[in-house]
Amino acid sequence: MTLSAVYFLVLSFSLVSLSSCALQRSSVNGGSTCAACTIVVGLVGQLAEYHNQTVVEAMEMICKFLPEGLYRRACQSLLEEYGAAVIELLEDRETADIVCLAIDLCKRETGQVCHLFPLPHHVDSQSLARRIDQARMKAQSGFHPSLQLDPCKLPGVSEICKLIDRFADDHLPLDDIDGDRFSKMETLRGSSWRGKDCDDLDSHIYPGRKSMGDAEIDTNCNGIVGTDSATRRTYEEMWCNGTQQYGTMLLGDSVGAHFHIPPAWATVSEFNEHIFDHVPFIVENELDWPQFSSATAFSNISWLDVIDGPVHSLYLYLRERNRCNHRDYQNIGVNGARSSSMSDEIVKGLARDKEHDHPLFIIHELMGNDVCNGHPDMSHMTTPEEFYTNNKKIFEYIDEHVPPNSHMLVYGVVDGRVLFDSLHDRLIPAGKFRKDITYADMYDYLNCLQISPCFGWMNTNETWRNRTTQQGRELNSALMQLLDDMTFTNVEVLFIEDVIHDVIEEWEEKGGKTWQLIEPMDGFHPNQLGNSLAAQFVWSKLKNEHPNWIPPINPNNKAIEQTFGDQGGY
Repeated sequence: MTLSAVYFLVLSFSLVSLSSCALQRSSVNGGSTCAACTIVVGLVGQLAEYHNQTVVEAMEMICKFLPEGLYRRACQSLLEEYGAAVIELLEDRETADIVCLAIDLCKRETGQVCHLFPLPHHVDSQSLARRIDQARMKAQSGFHPSLQLDPCKLPGVSEICKLIDRFADDHLPLDDIDGDRFSKMETLRGSSWRGKDCDDLDSHIYPGRKSMGDAEIDTNCNGIVGTDSATRRTYEEMWCNGTQQYGTMLLGDSVGAHFHIPPAWATVSEFNEHIFDHVPFIVENELDWPQFSSATAFSNISWLDVIDGPVHSLYLYLRERNRCNHRDYQNIGVNGARSSSMSDEIVKGLARDKEHDHPLFIIHELMGNDVCNGHPDMSHMTTPEEFYTNNKKIFEYIDEHVPPNSHMLVYGVVDGRVLFDSLHDRLIPAGKFRKDITYADMYDYLNCLQISPCFGWMNTNETWRNRTTQQGRELNSALMQLLDDMTFTNVEVLFIEDVIHDVIEEWEEKGGKTWQLIEPMDGFHPNQLGNSLAAQFVWSKLKNEHPNWIPPINPNNKAIEQTFGDQGGY
């Protein structure tokens, strides 16, 4: 699907879509396969030029930088299949778009030539068509790439494709022996997403459970276990009982999961031998970073070459007030989630026992996918009636399954016009070297392939941007009506209509620019700074406007820290 394993899975799965499998069914002109090929071939050409290398040397450098084993093997398979043709065409000074059309990873099904990079100067449509046909004949006659081949059948690549398929099928920990929905494994929906299980052979032991004494066994995995010799009382009883413990849970989409692709992966000036060191971890976490998200961040950032910025979260604020909340977090954010998939499946991944577990702070956020997809029309947008019904099912499930005295923040659909307004004339990472690709260019390209995360907002047509925002406002009206109509038994609810707008407004008042809060690779999601500011904004809003939601500070925090240190970490 590309010339490098990492770009195959990163770009075809994520950069050009929030849910690759779903968008592939509706894409045209080669879809995400085409986009991935084009970006990687373009990168190869840029690397060769930047380092004054041959195309062969640039390709070999990418494979060499990949981790040994599966990823490097997949890269070699792709090079063996397509490399010779790509080398010949790049040396003929063809653009990446034409190269990918020539090796048949991009198509002309709609009669359009979708192009990310500028087309050759002074070439009309007929001349361009002839040039593409000539390049395709050269690719076939000289090097015989297996046209129509599914790259997922190549050695090494097939294993990566299966891993990506798993992302679309399941949102529970892969390694969960006792079936309690918590895991000792870090990735694959493990402790990056949910508090680390301290005993994966006992389904009665997991983060967030009310203590069963914990004299000898840490039944709630918060690192507080044992008995005080002086009082003969357990530390849990002394320091946690009655302190109003709360867990944190997010139910949402890729915004809540904190989708992020390292810009350095497409920026030739930042390429180095360590740039892909963390690829296995990143891929196994679906290009999401819940451990640094506004809802469930729990760790400081140490991989500065792939992600950087301040870290704040609702979970960290609650843990700071009460160290007995340690490890009690769940991030059930799913790339591409919308109200229908959330109500039918995703919400059922919630892990909470009404009687035996502590109450929750819940963030319910579906910020855009009900109006966003790759289709060039409104027929696939959720209607207000559907949105009302879907969210009613979600809220009923939550209220039925969570402990009493839980709280739920409900975020509305945002106004995504801010994306185009703040980014359209700025350069994407892949366009910085030659200063030739803006976000507006990228938006048109993704829409030509019908793989945009959001055709309506990521669009150079202002009418479409306005229509999408109007649809979002109608969905928010339905959501507010639903919250007025419903009666909750176990959950107190607060609605925030457009948290992104509120964060941007505060940031601009301090002299910041909106583009500084948006992911540079996809031009769609809040970046690390945006996530941090969102957490700070929400916590401040609760403290100032809803102080009854803020639990008291545990007076035993210092004693817990002195006795148990980092409480077993994460």
